Amino acid sequence: MDTTTLKLRGMSCASCANNIEQAIQTVPGVAVANVNFGAEQATVTYDPQQTGLDAIQNAVSEAGYTAFSLQASETGAGEDDAEKIARLAESRDLTRKVWVGASISAVLLLGSLPMMTGLNLPLIPAWLHNFWFQAILTAPVQFWCGRSFYTNGWKALKRHTATMDTLIALGTSAAYFYSLFVTINPGFLTAQGLMPSVYYETAAIVITLILLGRLFENRARGQTSDAIRKLMGLQARDARIIRDGQEMAVPITEVQLGDIVVVRPGEKIPVDGEVIEG
Repeated sequence: MDTTTLKLRGMSCASCANNIEQAIQTVPGVAVANVNFGAEQATVTYDPQQTGLDAIQNAVSEAGYTAFSLQASETGAGEDDAEKIARLAESRDLTRKVWVGASISAVLLLGSLPMMTGLNLPLIPAWLHNFWFQAILTAPVQFWCGRSFYTNGWKALKRHTATMDTLIALGTSAAYFYSLFVTINPGFLTAQGLMPSVYYETAAIVITLILLGRLFENRARGQTSDAIRKLMGLQARDARIIRDGQEMAVPITEVQLGDIVVVRPGEKIPVDGEVIEG
């Protein structure tokens, strides 16, 4: 059995961690899969004769998330670079969507003020109150900014489960499509003696605020990862050991239990151990 650690991207709640575990465990040959939501990592024990990293990563991808291996190089620079590039790309994508969502939400909120307050506000143009205008304006926020909620929610639904993305997609879709129904057929409500009301701004604002929260979370995690990476960079990568009466330098990954490690003045202590001389 081999054990590997994968760095995960795209989780937004504890339910996502459970979904990834279930997805990995469906891969033939996987014995154990443990996902740590806080660390964004998955530890997988598998039979290399039956499966490999590619199959495990594909299972994570099909579940709606991304996985990077943390074992390809001694320094881990390749994985760190891949993770950093993915995080920056996600941050840029979220930033664009937040700006688009915030701009459209502000216009929709302005157009909804008369209906929300019941006041006559002549300074607000009449066309901002038009239901069709609001429906068209909300569509990019609902289906472009909020696209990930639909895709991840659908993938979760296919596995007969639900995540936070499922709830967001259901809630905002209910607000949008109800408003669209009122826009298309306002007479249905007036026939019941009800005032036609739309909630386009609600759907747009909810999506925008959630994306803003994820943007802040992404940046905070990125800063934490950078700090941890800098601390790990302080660790010695080689150790000077005495083996068979000879002193030699080896990578710290090759230091074995019982080896005698030589640490000269000013050098970093490469591994944990007991001082036997000096």
